[in-house]
Amino acid sequence: MALPPGLIDRIPALTAKRTAARQYGPIGIDFSVTGIRLVQFCSRDNNLELSASALIPVFEQENVSPKKTRSLLRKILRKHGFVGNEVVTCLPPNDLKIMMISYLHQAGKQDEELIVQRIAERIEDDINHYVIDFMMVRPQAKDGQERSALIAMAPRDRVLSFLEHLRKSGLTVKLLEIESTAIRRLVLVRHGHDHEANLMTVSMGQTQTYITVLSGRRLIYERGIDFGEQQLIDLLRKELELDEHEVRTLLVSNDSQAEQRSREGEENISVTDALYSVVKPLFMALVDDINRAQVYAASETRGMPVEHVYLTNLVATWRGIENFVDSLIDVPVSVLVPFAGFGNPRSLNTDVDPRGALVAGMALHGMTEAG
Repeated sequence: MALPPGLIDRIPALTAKRTAARQYGPIGIDFSVTGIRLVQFCSRDNNLELSASALIPVFEQENVSPKKTRSLLRKILRKHGFVGNEVVTCLPPNDLKIMMISYLHQAGKQDEELIVQRIAERIEDDINHYVIDFMMVRPQAKDGQERSALIAMAPRDRVLSFLEHLRKSGLTVKLLEIESTAIRRLVLVRHGHDHEANLMTVSMGQTQTYITVLSGRRLIYERGIDFGEQQLIDLLRKELELDEHEVRTLLVSNDSQAEQRSREGEENISVTDALYSVVKPLFMALVDDINRAQVYAASETRGMPVEHVYLTNLVATWRGIENFVDSLIDVPVSVLVPFAGFGNPRSLNTDVDPRGALVAGMALHGMTEAG
């Protein structure tokens, strides 16, 4: 049946209007030990919406060649409705070194020049063997005053290999992101870009934890410490005489039957509380670092306290972690939920995974005032 001539004439205008109404951001993608996570947002009528999300469990990507990865990713992108192949990602944690440096701002010299000079003094290898990115922590210092920068650096050959792997997988890399930048972007979207509060994120990874403080849109503090999930797992294995799989099952499962048995049985303490009582001494060292970060933030912002602490990364998926950390410090604590507030359709994969907040932040690149 032929369409009416008037409708045929209107089709280009209708199509253009529909296209203009929805703008897609890049695909945030992360390759981690837990799997491949992909996220994409779109903007419609000045509102951000979660457009597509997928999680490929780790067992599905083990020993997969670039050719098979490309086939797998194409299938996932098509199945879950991702638009385009432009991605924002970050290097695997094992390939990346994060550090803070301080230097004196000098008139007539660019920050980049001074930063490279300080990095060259800190490392033993030839600096030309590395790819380096940085983010200013205290950008408002005057001449002669100390400035700080967060440095992300990785061996050049590892970076090129990673980018080539993505290229062979059919992806176009728009940006290699620093994890702290991505998390900051998500936090700013959550609170609004005009807020002035001090907010803290605590990213607890496998062997390293990063404490970050934002004052409004400014990054004012970042510190990495030797504290991570593996330390906690090893302690629980030793004290409870369990293997690693059993410990992880207890930490992340929602075993309501176990909790019920605990309440009705001879024990007066829940399974979760028992686990946290074992690891509490290790967490108290982290609490000391959190408190030091709070003191520093107050000194930099005329006494303004930290308003909220967000937990991210591996340990943030532990059952009960929010309440446990909240009981140790005097600041409200919550897990940074990646997709809250975006009006997620039920059909989208919003399963909890350790690096979900990171990938959501990467997918928001270019979609917000934070860049």
